[in-house]
Amino acid sequence: MRNFNEFSFLEWLKLTPLKHFIKQMRNDIVLGRYINISAVDESLFLEKNHGLVGKNILFVVAFEQPQPLEWLIKYSKKFLLDATVVVVDNSIRYHARNDILKLCDFHGVPYLALPPNRTKHVNRSHGMALTWTYHRIISKLKPKIFGFIDHDMIPVVPVSIEDRLGGQAFYGLKNQGTSAWNLWAGYCLFDYKRVVGYKLNFLYDFSRNLDTGGRNWPIIYKNEDSKINKFADSVIRDVTLSDENGVYVNSVQFVDASWVHIGGAGYNNNFILKKHFFELYF
Repeated sequence: MRNFNEFSFLEWLKLTPLKHFIKQMRNDIVLGRYINISAVDESLFLEKNHGLVGKNILFVVAFEQPQPLEWLIKYSKKFLLDATVVVVDNSIRYHARNDILKLCDFHGVPYLALPPNRTKHVNRSHGMALTWTYHRIISKLKPKIFGFIDHDMIPVVPVSIEDRLGGQAFYGLKNQGTSAWNLWAGYCLFDYKRVVGYKLNFLYDFSRNLDTGGRNWPIIYKNEDSKINKFADSVIRDVTLSDENGVYVNSVQFVDASWVHIGGAGYNNNFILKKHFFELYF
């Protein structure tokens, strides 16, 4: 969170700093407990995937929806040039986890079910999943480059994550907050050797208007700010598709000129509204 002297007089009158401080303490306690929980097949997963040590790995945090994840896997096999996709499953429902496990087994994609996460706060759940994965899996596999992408980020042209990182310590889509920034948790890449000395924390920092991963601002982004010379970009374009039943127009987010981000795919209602359009697209 922001330092106490960064809050305005009006914010102090409303006790805003204390509210943020208490919530951050709560989040740190919950996260600390969660990181100490082992996944059911954690040791077996690390043993089976020992061959990934020192390689480039993109971790996908799955959540409830197998369909966009299937598109991601299929298109990654076609377009992702220099990284292995690994699925870590943060789904709540048992049948969703089972469906995603079957999908990964069918396509030969490494899969690990994360420990059940009881929090109902979407940002907190996502941040805890990323942090758990970093400290318990990435720290063991010690990849050359690792990254996190959302389960509805679909590569649509050939893409090299080494080229994207381009020798920087990290790279991704910049999220600007209040006098601070972080990389969007849906697309962020890291040079493991350059960040291994930092105790990364992918929880949010709403005091700085930073979403998932915002806690990394004072840990790493602030220290490396002057060394960053490029970030990913994002554009929204209307795409028109048609079939025998009609014409469909949807605003589609293209990230880094390489990925289509469906958006909202963790939520049934949001995804159902887009499902037919993206079935035509993919």
